[in-house]
Amino acid sequence: MTSFAVPSGGIEPTVVVAVFGGMRLVRPDVDLTNRPPRERLILASLVVARGRTVSIGELVDSLWGDQPPSTAVNQVQRHIGELRRLLEPDLPARAAGTAVLGAGEGYRLDPAVVHSELERFDELRTQARRSSGPDSARGYLEALELAAGAPFSGLGWETLARPAFASVERDRIALAVDAADCALGLRDPSPLVAGIERIAADAPMDEHLQAKLVTLLARCGRRADALAVYDTTRRRLWDELSIAPGGALQAAVDDILSDDEDGESGTDAPRRLPLAPAAVVDREGIRILFEETAANALRGEPAILTITGMAGMGKTTLAVQWAHSIADRFPDGQLYLNLRGYAPEGEALSDEEALGQLLADLGGSVADVQGGDGPLREAYRRAIGNRRMLIVIDNAADVEQVRSLLPGVPGCLVVVTSRSNLAGLVVQDGAVAVPLGRLTDEESRRLLVRRLGASRVHSDPASIDSIVASCAGLPLALALAAASASGAGEAMHDVVDGLSATASALDALSLDTANDLRSTFEWSYRVLSADAARMFRLASVHPGVTHPRAALASIAGFDLARASAALGELVGANLFVTVAKAEFAVHDLLRIYAGELVGGTYERVEAQRRLVGHYVHMTRRAFLAFGRQPVVELQSVPPVPDAISGFESSDDAVRWFFAERRAVLETFAVALSLGMDREAALIALDWRPMRQATDAPSIMIDAIAQAVDAAARCGDERLEVELRRDLAVNLGMSGHESESKHHLERVLETYRAWGDHVGESNTLRNLGHIHADGATRLALTMQSVEAARRSGRSDILAISLVTHAHAVLMFGTTDELLELTAEAHQHVVASKSDYLAPYVAVYRAMVHARRGAFVECLELVQTTRDSLDVMIQAYGAMAVAIAAAGADRPEQAYEARERFDRLERDHEEFITNKTETGILRSWLEEAVAGMERRLAS
Repeated sequence: MTSFAVPSGGIEPTVVVAVFGGMRLVRPDVDLTNRPPRERLILASLVVARGRTVSIGELVDSLWGDQPPSTAVNQVQRHIGELRRLLEPDLPARAAGTAVLGAGEGYRLDPAVVHSELERFDELRTQARRSSGPDSARGYLEALELAAGAPFSGLGWETLARPAFASVERDRIALAVDAADCALGLRDPSPLVAGIERIAADAPMDEHLQAKLVTLLARCGRRADALAVYDTTRRRLWDELSIAPGGALQAAVDDILSDDEDGESGTDAPRRLPLAPAAVVDREGIRILFEETAANALRGEPAILTITGMAGMGKTTLAVQWAHSIADRFPDGQLYLNLRGYAPEGEALSDEEALGQLLADLGGSVADVQGGDGPLREAYRRAIGNRRMLIVIDNAADVEQVRSLLPGVPGCLVVVTSRSNLAGLVVQDGAVAVPLGRLTDEESRRLLVRRLGASRVHSDPASIDSIVASCAGLPLALALAAASASGAGEAMHDVVDGLSATASALDALSLDTANDLRSTFEWSYRVLSADAARMFRLASVHPGVTHPRAALASIAGFDLARASAALGELVGANLFVTVAKAEFAVHDLLRIYAGELVGGTYERVEAQRRLVGHYVHMTRRAFLAFGRQPVVELQSVPPVPDAISGFESSDDAVRWFFAERRAVLETFAVALSLGMDREAALIALDWRPMRQATDAPSIMIDAIAQAVDAAARCGDERLEVELRRDLAVNLGMSGHESESKHHLERVLETYRAWGDHVGESNTLRNLGHIHADGATRLALTMQSVEAARRSGRSDILAISLVTHAHAVLMFGTTDELLELTAEAHQHVVASKSDYLAPYVAVYRAMVHARRGAFVECLELVQTTRDSLDVMIQAYGAMAVAIAAAGADRPEQAYEARERFDRLERDHEEFITNKTETGILRSWLEEAVAGMERRLAS
């Protein structure tokens, strides 16, 4: 029987629960095997809580997950009653007893009555840590014997993955690691080894523990067993997760092999590959390219493979692992050379040094070769002769650094890794290019499972998801995060917090000088030209998810040609990725690094000012694509004139805004932060027609209110008044009619005082739109038309006629609507206000639908099929539904009605107010009901 310490109260516990090697009752002696599974799970949940109250909700969730039955609470209470009688067999019926106590909305075990192996485990581990020498060893030995079996085994994977249960296994692994450290300090560590081996066998993916075991076995003279542990772990990493051993495990086996790692250097067949790791991930499609290239070499053909990608993408690991897997196909030998192409200046290998090292590995004498690179190259190729060899050239900076090392004879396979694209080897030397991209989220999780262990990963999915998102598929970042998270306690949460704080994300991925993501990025940055380095730094200023060349050119202050050259260099160095024509992306962690380089410097502020200038002019060009005249003129020139382009149509402008919405909105915020109030107000003024197609009115209000205040601060009254009108429109469409009317009436007074008929017309149509009363709306929109006629502007008359036509559609006659839309069409064409054409078409389509002219309706709706405006899509669907019902086409009518329902449900604020929805639905239901009556008869 397991020995237990008496609780602090001095009273011998009446119930003793064992948990290691499976849960069982030691006192009273009860076999739990045949007890109901849910009862056992409740007991386990209470035991693992260590006296903490476990709520009924937690128990229900443990038993049934997210689909509990309606009787779940009653079932939990029934199981609690059975559990009380199990723990206290003499308990009278319906008595609560002393073992399981009710506590608020849950239950807990009384630690004075119920004692478990968990308490004893915690006590022994704490005592061992606080002791030293033999006393510590004895404590660890007793703790290892107690925890010899896996905790709560048999409860099921879903239960054991829960945080409380997973933490017990983490503590067990931490005990084994601590015990190994203690053993390594003893003259004879062997007494502790067996216990550590048992726990390590249950955690085969915990590389930290396996590394400790490898070192400990070697210290005990069990060198073969140590290498077997390493090899088994390495194979598991590859077979199950496709990743390489981490630094600690690799270092442990390197120490064992350090005495004889050069043992074969004098043979005719050199074996110079580094110790075999496992690939970061078995990426889809890559292995096929590898095998085809190897087959070419074996057929006696020249074969070169280039593995390229950004820093930290796992290129070397993949190359070395694959080289080991095919080494037996090249019995004449394998060579490995690290060119250190991105090392600090002076540390990269010169051609002479690289050729000399390869020649020496082939058994040649560098001292016998005089005359520099040329004779060395000839001697190197003579040494290879007709041998078929596998040559791994790692970390090449450029093509020229590689080309002199090519063997120049058929039958050899050369594998080159580089952060550069090495296009020259592909074009001129026939190399097969294997660019490595990011890991998928699933591949990233698999890597973390191997690094941290399945139980820990599955016990805290939220933290794992956060790490995966922050590392964005970069294997090195994931490996560093896993190493930092592998400690006990809150280590994983500390990593998550560090990664989520942009300012410290790279600090969270820094273990030491040899394992530091920031330093790895620096190797790539330092070799850039001045223009490319400036572009890399300042690109961090651009707030978009992807970065258009034009915006980057403006930020850097380069014309487009110069920007293209710098971007081409960055793409070639795998620091940027081309995602579309003239559009680029950069890894999130590289972006953080770039931001650190530019910091809070004057260079950054000036780049931000150019960013604001770029989007001031781009939003103005987008606004002009709608055929409208600007309310106020710009007072600046673009930072880079050839980076500002126009748009052929309003839809093109909307598509541009779709793509750059985040960048535009955040640039608006940047302008405000820099005190560039007029620029911020101008951006908000000109984004109106695009945002109306992408953003619901309610979410626009705060930004427009800020823009109104900015315009007031810069003293531009016309800009302020126009933005206040826009604010009022969005307030009205969001249900704040009273506040909207208040703003619009103030704006109307101002425009009338100025004699501004354009502003007056626009404000009147806005007032009309927010009125639910039909007569009032018709009167106000008619006044808007009259003010527009006084303005003499065809574009203003076009939009006022379209707005009045909408009011007539709701509250007027079809004949009047046809006349209005005909006039509106003339002014749309005359003013080139093409964005209004779909409104005219869809209103006319509705007239034809209500008149039963199905063909005419459908033809008009077809002209609007490419519109990005949700309201146009909804009205078109409604018109088709009414016309199809009138033509007794039920399938088409129901499909169109469903499309309208979906658009109204998903985009309620874009379409219309409730009054208009009611009117439209009454027309639709009337048409459908008529169709159904006709079809039924």
